Amino acid sequence: MATSIQSIREIVSTQASAVAVLERFDIDLCSHANESLTQACAGLQLSVEQVLEKLTDAAANEHGAAPTDLTGYSLSRLIQHIVRTHHQYVRCELPRLAQMAQKVAGKHGNRAPELNKVEELTGLLGGELSAHLQKEEQILFPFITEMEQDVAACYAPQRTCFRSVAQPVSMMIVEHGLAEGRVAEIRDLTAGFEPPAWACAGYMALYAGLREFAADLRQHVRLENDVLFPRAIDLEAKLNRRTAQ
Repeated sequence: MATSIQSIREIVSTQASAVAVLERFDIDLCSHANESLTQACAGLQLSVEQVLEKLTDAAANEHGAAPTDLTGYSLSRLIQHIVRTHHQYVRCELPRLAQMAQKVAGKHGNRAPELNKVEELTGLLGGELSAHLQKEEQILFPFITEMEQDVAACYAPQRTCFRSVAQPVSMMIVEHGLAEGRVAEIRDLTAGFEPPAWACAGYMALYAGLREFAADLRQHVRLENDVLFPRAIDLEAKLNRRTAQ
């Protein structure tokens, strides 16, 4: 949890959500990097208590771990959790990280050329995942939800663009691997998301955000690949057996 005596640099390096809070208060991450939060607030005539309150709220609402027990979730509820927790996070966080990467690369790309590649990869990841989420939410997830609604019936839902749910599932798994590959490349370029000793606060905030994004993506992918998709395939097989009887 952030404290008033911590420097802006220390705060953003340990709390990814702090960046957005500080920017809302017009606290520049670079020019105030080595000041304590108290000093930065005093210079801008801000209430340090108010800023700390917002930082604490943001930390409490930071993207956390998934529920420990998902076994009791219906497929529909599991999909809702994935969309609200992970898909929404991707949509909010990747544009912010892409913007930060562009800013940091523009400022430090000559000294740290890897930042230019990080900027490129972050932008590519944003476009690819945007299309991926749309396919899941508009095609695959509604089909899975419909299957679950028809579990008591003697037929499986009609398919319009695939013969089995395993087909879009296999495509989504491939795309998950591509996204994880992009993140792995960013991780290698950034030495495990560890900024150099000379990094400014914005630089450190970018790496903290990328580290958090990588952790969420890992959780997101495992939840779909290892929980949702196998259950959907099993459910379809059950419905198909009923239809054949």
